[in-house]
Amino acid sequence: MARAAALYQADGTTRQAILLLKYGGRRTLSRHLGRLMIETAERLFDPREFDLLVPVPLHPRRERARGFNQAALLAKEVGRGFGLRVGCRILQRVRATEAQSGGRREREDNVKGAFAVMRPDRVKDKKLLLIDDVFTTGATAGECARTLLAAGAAEVGVYTLARVE
Repeated sequence: MARAAALYQADGTTRQAILLLKYGGRRTLSRHLGRLMIETAERLFDPREFDLLVPVPLHPRRERARGFNQAALLAKEVGRGFGLRVGCRILQRVRATEAQSGGRREREDNVKGAFAVMRPDRVKDKKLLLIDDVFTTGATAGECARTLLAAGAAEVGVYTLARVE
């Protein structure tokens, strides 16, 4: 299951808001964008079916440089909205990757082996909902899901703020 709250259009408001959040340091936008995810989620699926929200992690160097992880901020908003716990440090990016570009195959190769589960006991037999800002080809979400399932998760869903058409 992969769902997105909005479409990511080249000239769209959602795209502009995501760019301001990620690269403009406008952290307060995460509250508004998180509310959009909350309002849209129930039309797409039942978030309460999941045991834990897991944000897609940034590599520690990138998170330090940015000052935050936008996926974690969105996950916290969605968690608050539905009364769900957020596991911010369960999944870690253990290998720095290039910024995602290219086609699906290049993106898959770029993120292969980039993630590890730091707390397998927290994911074993759990239904997890992976949270990220943008779903493009699904390479990052797919690698995160494979890593979580290999660590014993019962199920992994994916919910993003936006999806690239």
